[in-house]
Amino acid sequence: MIIETTSLLIGLSGTALPSWLWVKERSNKTQMELEYNIKVAQSLGHAATLRDHETGAHNLRVTYISSLFGEYLGLDRIHLRALMKGAFLHDVGKIGIPDNILQKEGPLNEEEWQTMRSHPQLGKTLVSQMPWFEDAVPVILYHHEKFDGSGYPHGLKGDLIPLEARIFTIIDVFDALLAVRPYKKGLFLEEVLALMQQETPSHFDPQLLQKFIHVAPDLATIIALKDEEELQSLLFARRRKIFGI
Repeated sequence: MIIETTSLLIGLSGTALPSWLWVKERSNKTQMELEYNIKVAQSLGHAATLRDHETGAHNLRVTYISSLFGEYLGLDRIHLRALMKGAFLHDVGKIGIPDNILQKEGPLNEEEWQTMRSHPQLGKTLVSQMPWFEDAVPVILYHHEKFDGSGYPHGLKGDLIPLEARIFTIIDVFDALLAVRPYKKGLFLEEVLALMQQETPSHFDPQLLQKFIHVAPDLATIIALKDEEELQSLLFARRRKIFGI
């Protein structure tokens, strides 16, 4: 009886082992694919930075802040991943905008603005052949839509704008108003929030903006004194939490 039981256990372990190895191999492959896709995202972000020098730190800030605000709103991990990917690559379509427009000093004329406004569609086209970036498309394509339907590229209105894009629009404008740029001074937090409230509900989802106002002081403090190296470190920690890498 002991011999028979031992033989049975050996037989069962022999059949289970290949299955265990298969699961482990699949897990390793999934991890490798995730690492590869994140490196692709970093490369695309770096390429956009080479075209537009303001993109680098801005991308890090808005991706980090978006992940924190999204978590505050209670987004699950699937939607947080989509939000982070879209935030990091939201302006990747500017790779396709000519230098004479992208780097022009001074205001753009109407024809040049039409070209500049094509960058969301260019961004979608750029990532559309990579399945891992599919969930990032709503932010990339719709982050310039406005709640009243006056935005671009499709003039979507209200809840027709995907949630991740409505969230990111708030973060994008918030960072742009706070940031110091060669052509402008950064505004104080109180000024930024007052301007954003004036733009509600024409520009922003009013319910999301009210929730954002509650946490805006903390988010502004977190990023105020962070250089790119510090932001990279913060974002790395968030990436590990949200993506598991």
